Amino acid sequence: MIRTILVATDGSDHAKKALTLASDLGAKYGAKLILLHVPLFNVGSEPLQTVATRSGLPKKLRDLLDSYEIDFQLGVAATGMGAAIGAGFAPPPRELVAAIGQQIIARAEKITSKAGVKKVTSMITEGDPADVILNTAVNCKADMIILGSRGLSDFKGLLFGSVSHKVSGQADCTCVTVK
Repeated sequence: MIRTILVATDGSDHAKKALTLASDLGAKYGAKLILLHVPLFNVGSEPLQTVATRSGLPKKLRDLLDSYEIDFQLGVAATGMGAAIGAGFAPPPRELVAAIGQQIIARAEKITSKAGVKKVTSMITEGDPADVILNTAVNCKADMIILGSRGLSDFKGLLFGSVSHKVSGQADCTCVTVK
């Protein structure tokens, strides 16, 4: 029997499909859904712009979303250290990532509500996404984990293996990856 479903979401298209499946199962079986988002500190501005709801951000954060990566690159160039550190990755500001994470969870909650899921818990937890998902599944006694097969940080996945692959290989419960 399915009692608790952990759904990992990063706002990507695959995560939305996973959320839809989990919501359908949750509504059908009366299962509790745990919505989990791991903040997007490892992605550039383009993926953040893709998942952000610009109109829902204060002007200060919209401006930050548009400019933080450029400001970082200009700062690197001004120091003359550009060649020494390579292209350089501009980590997104914490306040921006937090606001976008809240948006992702809010959208996920709306989807579960529309599907008729009665029991929903939302969580935002920092850390390595695969480790956070696996630990949360154990702590919440999840019967099933549902997540997208690809998220927003595809380059890292190509180098080190995807989050969904690691979770599928190490989870103690049923794990469903959605394309």
